[in-house]
Amino acid sequence: MTVRQVVAAVVAIALLTFGLLALRWPVYLPDFDPWGVQVKCGSGFSADLVQASFAGRADECQHALAVRRMWAIPIAALGWLIVIVLVVPLLRPQEAGTPG
Repeated sequence: MTVRQVVAAVVAIALLTFGLLALRWPVYLPDFDPWGVQVKCGSGFSADLVQASFAGRADECQHALAVRRMWAIPIAALGWLIVIVLVVPLLRPQEAGTPG
């Protein structure tokens, strides 16, 4: 592998990891429910709108989750795409050069 490919691999792994972790981190609203607890909406992977429903903020939670997914999924997908572009040539059988 060339230095350029190694740098691309490091960037790809960083993008993929950051995107997946961003989806995993919980999403909170800056608001608090009537009991003084910050409203939790779930994560990018799944919504948890029970607390938001009691607080009357389910629509805001859905928007916050959509915004998180809107930037985290493309970042993870870009990282995955770069990984694929780097790995596919390694999986192809190498043609043996014929002596001329």
